Amino acid sequence: MRFFSILCFIIALYYGWNAVETMRSGVAYPMRGDTSKEHRRDDPQSSYTKYLAARWLMAGGFLMLGGVFRFYTVRMEKLDHDAKS
Repeated sequence: MRFFSILCFIIALYYGWNAVETMRSGVAYPMRGDTSKEHRRDDPQSSYTKYLAARWLMAGGFLMLGGVFRFYTVRMEKLDHDAKS
């Protein structure tokens, strides 16, 4: 479980970095499908905000999931240590 929480934190860092780069450049590309089509921040018909929000939600979700797994891993290890004592 500890490895899974670390993996979730790494994935959250990736999506967070991707969201920051999207905000910095002002251009969002879909992460699957037709990735050659760019969505610009200044184009009102583009899906820029949708793709940016999805990146932030993925980063936040993986961060929370990693935190939950880290919390319960520590608690289970403490319970296991108390049972052996």
